[in-house]
Amino acid sequence: MQRIFYSLAALLLILVTACGTPKTTASTTPTPAPAPAPAPQPEATAQADFRAQAPEPGPAPEIKLGDFEDFTLDNGLKVVLVENHKLPRVSYQLYVDVPPHLEGKYAGTQQLLGSMLRRATTEMTKEEIDEAIDFIGATLATSGTGAYASTITKYKEEVMKLMADVILNAEFPESEFAKVKEDTRAALAQELSTPEAIASRVRQAITYGTNHPYGELMTEATLDSITLEVVKAAYENYFVPNRSYLVMVGDLTPDEARRLANEYFSDWERKEVAVPEFPTPQRPEGVTVNFVPRTGSVQSNLIVTHPIELEPGTKESIRANLLNIALGSGFNGRLFANLREDKGYTYGAYSSISDDPLVGNFRAYANVRNEVTDSSITEFMYELNRIASEPLDSAELANAQMQIAGSFGRALESPQRIAGYALNTIRYDLDRDFYPEYLQVVQNTSINDISEVARDIVTPANTHIVVVGDRSEAEKLARFATDGKVRYFDVNGNPVDAAEMSAPADLTPQQVIEGYFEAIGGREQAQALQNVSLVMEGNVQGQVIRQTMTTTNDGRMSSQTNMMGMTVADQRYADGKAQVKQQGQNMPLPEEAVQAMAEQAVIFPESNYLDRLDQISIEGTETIDGKRAVVLAIETPAGTVREYYDASTMLKLRTVRQQGPQTMTQTYSDYQPTEGILFPRKISLEGMAPFPIDLEVKELSVNEELDPTIFEMD
Repeated sequence: MQRIFYSLAALLLILVTACGTPKTTASTTPTPAPAPAPAPQPEATAQADFRAQAPEPGPAPEIKLGDFEDFTLDNGLKVVLVENHKLPRVSYQLYVDVPPHLEGKYAGTQQLLGSMLRRATTEMTKEEIDEAIDFIGATLATSGTGAYASTITKYKEEVMKLMADVILNAEFPESEFAKVKEDTRAALAQELSTPEAIASRVRQAITYGTNHPYGELMTEATLDSITLEVVKAAYENYFVPNRSYLVMVGDLTPDEARRLANEYFSDWERKEVAVPEFPTPQRPEGVTVNFVPRTGSVQSNLIVTHPIELEPGTKESIRANLLNIALGSGFNGRLFANLREDKGYTYGAYSSISDDPLVGNFRAYANVRNEVTDSSITEFMYELNRIASEPLDSAELANAQMQIAGSFGRALESPQRIAGYALNTIRYDLDRDFYPEYLQVVQNTSINDISEVARDIVTPANTHIVVVGDRSEAEKLARFATDGKVRYFDVNGNPVDAAEMSAPADLTPQQVIEGYFEAIGGREQAQALQNVSLVMEGNVQGQVIRQTMTTTNDGRMSSQTNMMGMTVADQRYADGKAQVKQQGQNMPLPEEAVQAMAEQAVIFPESNYLDRLDQISIEGTETIDGKRAVVLAIETPAGTVREYYDASTMLKLRTVRQQGPQTMTQTYSDYQPTEGILFPRKISLEGMAPFPIDLEVKELSVNEELDPTIFEMD
């Protein structure tokens, strides 16, 4: 039965396959060798030498952020004004300096708070806020640390009033909280289905530790624990004026700025906030290898990472920026040149160096093919050792300096970026000349300066290697670990015992399949079903999608997808033939798509599995939503399918199909009986779209008298 749910996923896959752009193949005709160049004349030689030599950099340009003034209200709110009268525009940023703190079982509260701020005030509903902003063509966004707004000068008063209302008079309606929580749940599900996001999450947990605010992760369990009262408490505890900054940028005078700040924020009541202290995360005593198994992945997501101590607003942070450009901020970096251009292991290899007043971090990362996972790590470690021990050449330094000069100049065109510079100056108590003299410091940085910072920041002998990928690659990486061991983690950064990841030695695929049938109500009863019909509904970007589907035990299937009152897709399979219509038009189907549809035209695919046990293997176990699942790999004409069965109940939890670089995932839950057989009533589809699609079964019937025309094809 569960494979019926895959029909929508298969439909999306088929449409993409049918409509996709044909792949191009590289020509096998050898490129003719270029004709020998004529011997250069003296003038040509001089010109070639001139072009080979990079020009000497000119003097660093003078940086003007605008007239920079600041003052403090009686309640402790720090106000910063950056005047810029070139355009009739203003922008406001209200930044609340929420101290790093542990949210514990309510991890994710601050994120939900940010989403709730714009949902209502004591005087306005969300719709009224949206309408007011749209009417004047302004922007207003909120987060867990405040708000940002921008508008033309004409409406500076109205927008300031709206932003102040959202911050000071936030209302938290239960109905909006339910929506925010559901949106967050969908975003989290998408995050947990994306290898890059999983790698980033586990990197945080390993780099900082889960008992540090920077290593704490929102999970499905913590999201479920967050109540509206918890969000309100966070708002009351941390949104105070004496830990906040109001930055105004644009067409404003100092007098106007003072008036606006006093009029709309002077009544905000001061309150002291506890600022907890945490031990500074340390680099490991050696190299650790940390692996998150993701069965079926065709590539590995690699991150080499460790915490660093790097204060913002220092010469060291500027030099670290130059270092990072040379190492891996783009296609001119050493990592890119090695892993992509030379070895061809990946589409791109990069690095980043982050400063922070509490603790910063270094990371180098890439997505690579499975078979070159260990080779890629070897090259990463080679480049990290090289940049920590060998100085840059003059061309690398000059390139980094030019890149910063260009990006810094472009940043000054953004009012929001200028506001950020002004905020940093006040928040970190920087010298007022830090940003105006930024490019001068960049230009005066020497190769020796970079080498000194590199030795301090890039420490490949004391770092964490984080990998998300197919488990078959894991043990090959043990040689990189100082202790010779690979540590395993789940998607939430929790350690997993390697022994627990192996299926029982005496467990066979047949036992798993038989256990599944027993769990849903019995094999004989399940295979006795003549047909199953169901109606599912879900939400796709605000539109209701309705899926009607019928599958028979003799290998026929009919599925219709409706949206906005129209049948947007019609999918049918019978007697070895397949048809897919998109908005009434027949779609050409490649052979692999027809094979995929044939596999879907069955009520319980496990019935067929028992006839092809030689094509099925147990790949071990994985943890899914806190449940240990046995993984079966089934080889089919359309590719490998992986089925995940709860090791305790044997109910199916998930199906994963790899289609080229895409991973199609469907997760089942809420099993309920119909005619004595358990069917899942909820399913989440991931990988077919940039967002998860959650479907719920609204109607389900079995052994109905069917209209034969639903299987007919043109």
